[in-house]
Amino acid sequence: MTFDTSEPIHEWFELSYCSYLVMPRSVLQSMPVEWQRQLVELLEAVPETLEVDDMPQYKCIAVDERGKFVRDPFRAYERGRRRIPAKGKSA
Repeated sequence: MTFDTSEPIHEWFELSYCSYLVMPRSVLQSMPVEWQRQLVELLEAVPETLEVDDMPQYKCIAVDERGKFVRDPFRAYERGRRRIPAKGKSA
């Protein structure tokens, strides 16, 4: 039996010390619907696959490159109506 030893997530984070991935809801809802379905399926598979039943809740706070608190431009997801335009397309 052979095992896949690649670590795509580790490689995606590169050499950063980041421990979390945080993405605004409005950005996720702006992805094509098929991508959203695939992401939801993967997210739903996590607790079915891994021992993550007692994870704490998290709170995200927007900061700038110096670590100073800033107003979060993605905070209001507008009850699912907000869409982020695709690159190269006007709003």
